[in-house]
Amino acid sequence: QSIRDQLIEFGFDPVKAAEAAKKFTSLESAMEWLVSGQSDEHMDTEPSATAVAPAAGSAPSTASSAPSAAATSFKCNDCGKLMRNEHMMMFHASKSGHENFEESTEAIKPLTEEEKKEQAAKLKEKIAESMKLKAGLEAKEKVEREKKRVQEGKLMLERNEKRKEMEQLAAIAQRKREKEEEQAAKKRVLDQIKADREARKAHAAGLPPPEPKPAPSSAPVAPVEKKDYKEAVIQIRLPTGEAIKNTFPADSQLSAVRQWLETTKPELVPFALLQPFPRKLMTEEDFTASLSSNGMVPSGSLVVTRS
Repeated sequence: QSIRDQLIEFGFDPVKAAEAAKKFTSLESAMEWLVSGQSDEHMDTEPSATAVAPAAGSAPSTASSAPSAAATSFKCNDCGKLMRNEHMMMFHASKSGHENFEESTEAIKPLTEEEKKEQAAKLKEKIAESMKLKAGLEAKEKVEREKKRVQEGKLMLERNEKRKEMEQLAAIAQRKREKEEEQAAKKRVLDQIKADREARKAHAAGLPPPEPKPAPSSAPVAPVEKKDYKEAVIQIRLPTGEAIKNTFPADSQLSAVRQWLETTKPELVPFALLQPFPRKLMTEEDFTASLSSNGMVPSGSLVVTRS
């Protein structure tokens, strides 16, 4: 709010308030200038009443043409208050809601020094109250903004913690699956080595090869409902030992994984991809097949090797 608007709000004449706002940069200085009466002296020096002076060379006015007493103020008939000019009258009307005004020849008595000081003190007190109220509102708004900032920060922290927790659980489940797959693949390899060794011994002794042992029967297991996975999480082990992961649509081709890796790690090009268990170097035929056909849904592992 400008100094002019604040002065008008405190009841000063809009014209004088505008003049004071031009002269001073602080509200108190402008107010003291207005209350001290210097504004009246300044306004009186302006040629505002030249129309009543007779024109040069004109005939002196006769007694019959003497002007009647001119209006020097405006009076509110609702409360009896006198105002110096139309601006103050309009301001009084807007503040009080009074509607009945008339021009008056009654002169407004100038303020004494004591009255000026008293008016200045009242205005200063009103300014102090206004500033105190404004400071209180600003402090309240600051507290509310800080509360909102803390709440938003807390919500963001909770979301981040929940996301990290979900990622950790997914990583643990992935490592568990990989470990189980690795152990199963190793067992198949060891069983095959053992069967080959027994077959060679039987052949050396001239005996027929031993019958393959049936897989140990286990208790009937309830059929597992087959899930229709829409995505596949592929883990890729880089030559540096670093492992990176990405999620692909289950029906996308293995070539999509290769293209993603070429874009993400261009420094590896050219490279080949190896499936660790069962150990298999991926061929162009494999790359044109879907991830589901390659047994990589819901998850799969690949190792980068130099071509």
